[in-house]
Amino acid sequence: MKTINLTDILVYYDGVQVFEGRDAGGGGYIGVAIGPSIITNRYMVTGAAPERLQQFRVGQLDLRTLLLEAPDGQWFITVDEEGGDSPFFLEPQLGPVSECDCLPGPNFIVNCEPVESLAEWRGEKAAAAVPPA
Repeated sequence: MKTINLTDILVYYDGVQVFEGRDAGGGGYIGVAIGPSIITNRYMVTGAAPERLQQFRVGQLDLRTLLLEAPDGQWFITVDEEGGDSPFFLEPQLGPVSECDCLPGPNFIVNCEPVESLAEWRGEKAAAAVPPA
């Protein structure tokens, strides 16, 4: 069973609403609270490319779009029973993510970092791609 660890809380309101996580190989994930109550500690989780996570963090990409871009359409449900202190066990779900009734509505954005950080991040990535002379 695949597991991820919580790396950052992006939205907190009476509990974690949106978080970032990483698997053992360093792959990025986004999780969003689901259920009739915001205190259920159940989350819908999908994988997410680092550049798309960064775009979401700075308000350039909405949450629904990010979730719909799940690699291979894979998505998961997890339950946080330890308050984020232990790994989340991801339970694979059947059917396309686009048919999930727990997707958030369009246009939900956050702004966790100044836009300059995206430019710095792109600069570091570009510099790392240039072979040394």
